[in-house]
Formats: sequence, C-alpha cells, structure tokens
Amino acid sequence: MKRWSTPQRVVAALVAVVLLAGAGFLVWQVTRPAAVTQTAPTTTLVKAQKQTLRQTVSATGTIAPQRQSYLNFPASGTVLSVRVNLGDSVKIGAVLATQDTTSLDAAVRSAEAAANAAQSSLNTLLDSSSATDDQLASARAQLASAQAKLISARNDLAGATMTSPIDGVVAQVNLTTNTKVIGASSITTGAGTTTTITSSTSAAAQIVVVDVTAWQLNATVGMADLSVLKQGMAATVTPTGSQTPLPATLNTVGLVGTSSGGQSTFPITLLITGNPPGLYIGGTGDTVVTVSSVEALTIPTAAVAMVAGQPTVKVMRNGVETAVTVKLGRTYGTLTEVTEGVVEGDEVVVPIDATQNRGNAARASGAPRSGGSLNGGNRPSAGQTSR
Repeated sequence: MKRWSTPQRVVAALVAVVLLAGAGFLVWQVTRPAAVTQTAPTTTLVKAQKQTLRQTVSATGTIAPQRQSYLNFPASGTVLSVRVNLGDSVKIGAVLATQDTTSLDAAVRSAEAAANAAQSSLNTLLDSSSATDDQLASARAQLASAQAKLISARNDLAGATMTSPIDGVVAQVNLTTNTKVIGASSITTGAGTTTTITSSTSAAAQIVVVDVTAWQLNATVGMADLSVLKQGMAATVTPTGSQTPLPATLNTVGLVGTSSGGQSTFPITLLITGNPPGLYIGGTGDTVVTVSSVEALTIPTAAVAMVAGQPTVKVMRNGVETAVTVKLGRTYGTLTEVTEGVVEGDEVVVPIDATQNRGNAARASGAPRSGGSLNGGNRPSAGQTSR
C-alpha cells in the first residue's frame, strides 16, 4: 500500500476539520431555539391631573398710538402760516397752522344777515292774524336753514386756527404757507372710540398729531373667534422681535367684517398697559386674549373612546385595564376635562402615537367643544396650560 506523504496528510486533516465544522454549523442552525421577537408597546399610561386651562384666542396686528388726531381746515382757503414741524411736541390747544380769514369773515357776515332776515320774516307772520299754518311752517324752515348755515360759517372761521386736541407729537405735516387747501373734516381717535382710520384718511390729513405715551394693537380675528370675545378681557401683546409679553386689555370688538378670499375677518383693538419702551407706530405684534381660565381635572383627549354611545376611558387598576364610563367637560386641544369617572392620580391608557403627535389629536366624540382655541391651536404650550 502506498503511503501518503506528510503534506498530503496535513491537507487531508484540514479538509476533514472544515467538513466537520460545516456539519456542526448546519446542525446548530437547524436545532437552535427560535429568536424571540420584541413587540413595541402601543400604549402608555398618563395620570389624570388637575391643571389650569386657559382658553385663548390669538391674533397678529399693528401697533398704533391710542390717541391720534388727523386734522384739516374745515373750509377751503389759503394757508396763512404753519407753526409746527415734523417731530415737534405739542400741548393740547397749541396752534398748529392758520388760514386766511378774509372770505370766511365775509361768509359769517352774509350768514348772519340771512339768519336775521329769516327771523324777521317769521316774526312778521307771527304778528299777522292772516298768516296760514303753511306760511308759518315755511318761515320756520327757512329760519332753521339760515341758522344752520350761520353755525357752519362760524365753525369754518373758528377752524381757520388749527389747534391740537391732544398732547402729542407732530407725525405728519402736509401744509405749505400761501398754498390753497380743500376743506375736510378732522378725526381724533382714542380709547373707547371705534373709528377706523384708513390709509387714505391718514395720507390726506393736513397735520397729524399722535400721543406716544399710550399704545394699542389693531388686529383682526375670524368669525369662529368672534362669539367668545368680550370687551375687558385680559390679554398680552408681544411686539415683533421681543420675547417679553406686555399686559393688555381687549378694548373693542368690531361686528362689521371684511371678506377676502372667502374668509371674513373682524377688527379688534387691545389697549397696552402703561408706556413700555420700544414701541413704534406701524410696528407689528402678536396678541393672546384669555377667554377663560379654569382649574380642571384633565386627561389626554386621545384616551377617550365611545363605547355604546358613552365616553369611556381605560384605567389601569391593580395591574388590570378597566373600562370606565366618564363625564366630560370642555376639550382644550390635546387635553379634555373630566368631571366624573376618574380621580386625580388615576392612570389612563393612551395610544403612544397620540402622545407623540398631540397636534393631530381630535376632539373626543360627545365632549363639549370649547370656543376659540388653546394658544391659538391644538398644542398647549408652557405658560398657557399649567398645573
């Protein structure tokens, strides 16, 4: 028999080892225990807790002085003098500009003569026994018309000296000496007024005086928020670029809206408390109006389900999930008030997806709906909902 050489024996041994290892791996693969699949939990436990829930309405608007005067000479005529410049501080009653009164004086004298003549005609009829009722009525109407024209002429003459109705700063001067102007009415806004100043009104004013010691925010809200807003509600205003909310009060809620793109908006004004620095005419800001503030026992809205037509939650008690019928109050985005069925500290079962995507949580069927929104949307934020 032929003997294997040493190298041949080594190769044969190596082949045998490889074959045995492969067979062993195959046996292990066939006989090893099946891997245990880890299933991710689909629910979590959240404790029912008492919180202060604030129902709020949010809006964005423009900062403006609370008091603004858009001044014009009441009658057409020639500008005699302009006594202020842009940026001047003025006191109430200060003379801002004057108008030539030659024609205005003549108009007053003519109106006085007409009124006197109308009064004389009426007196003559009253002294006549033959005057008819129609004649007397006509004479009285002529006198009333003449007196109204006299009042208007005197007002025009008085208005030829334009004075400031408020303490403030001159924000606009559109007058030049010796130029002719067209008469127009003047408008002064202030806290409690509902006058809306348009851009055309502002641009056409001959002189504008503003009070820079008191400020407001002019904003708009949608129809859905209109019904819950009431004058006097507490609010905050945060100027654009600032991180500090300023205390404010809802002053007016307009009932006449404007429509654009199929959406209606309604004007509101908010009075900013005090005279904080860093506010500028035409600047923007955000407001949050507190509609209501309540202390309530709350659970996640997503924990509520309807079972046999009744709002129900699952509560973990002694390690066992127990379905409990509850009575609900208002819904505030991802939180719902519960008035019966659970107590503070009870652990309710909530889908994990709902806790991770609170902004998409829907109102539980059967729960009363709150007017407005919490923090302007569905997601509570620090400072708006707290324990």
